[in-house]
Amino acid sequence: MSSCPQSSIIYDEVRGEYICTETGEVLEERLVDVGPEWRSFEVISDTGRVRGSEPVTSKVHDYGLSTTIDEHSYEGRKLNELNKSSRVLSREKRLVKALQLTNSIINRLNLPNSDLIKNEVGMIVNKLYRKNIIKKKNMRAMIAAVIITALKNHNIPLNTREILNLCQVTQREAWKALLKIHRDSGERIRLNVVDPLSYVRQYSCLLEVTPETESLAMKLVTTAKNSGITSGKGPQGIAAAALYIASILMNEKQTQQNISEKLGVTEVTLRNRYRDLIEGLDILVEL
Repeated sequence: MSSCPQSSIIYDEVRGEYICTETGEVLEERLVDVGPEWRSFEVISDTGRVRGSEPVTSKVHDYGLSTTIDEHSYEGRKLNELNKSSRVLSREKRLVKALQLTNSIINRLNLPNSDLIKNEVGMIVNKLYRKNIIKKKNMRAMIAAVIITALKNHNIPLNTREILNLCQVTQREAWKALLKIHRDSGERIRLNVVDPLSYVRQYSCLLEVTPETESLAMKLVTTAKNSGITSGKGPQGIAAAALYIASILMNEKQTQQNISEKLGVTEVTLRNRYRDLIEGLDILVEL
């Protein structure tokens, strides 16, 4: 038994040894490291530590736990063919197709933090597949519903029309898929509402308004949220109406038709949310 105090014993990751810092005695050696396969052993910061393989991900059906075989030799090519054929089981082909379609659509949306969204969407798709909810006939509608859910949960402004077009489904089909997910999944899948402030930032760029107009619109939305005026109303319409009011107050008038065309919000919705804001916040607007 060693007489070294526990506080003086350190582990050398490179040599696999336990060493006493007071006496220099090697207490144990040739130990097998069962931790992550780090390529670098820098302990100054976590940013310098690099994994020897890809992290586990929900973007693919096997969570990224696959093997790549060198194809430079004839034997390597044959082994790689066998590896690819055995990687996907017949019962998993539908899941593989759903995840491939999901990743393709998310790539075409040019989203911020797309890998984060792919992981969350992949996790939900895996859950639905295990519950046998994703079928061949409803796959595209299910994927549209899951992507919309993930974007809302991460408070990312979304163009629902663009997602539906890429998935080649109607709004009714996506809505039915969303109801089926919440009714039949057996698990609670979180669904948040996107903050209208996120849309204000995005819409300000599309309308090319001044920073002062954008700032005033954000104040209007914040006040409306605190007053409960935005409850139960679509965030796109609230953001568009706030920018419309702010542009008028800042003498930077935008027509309803121009806002409707650039933002994809109907003029009826714009007028309704405009009325809600000016009446709820008691704003006097001279047109």
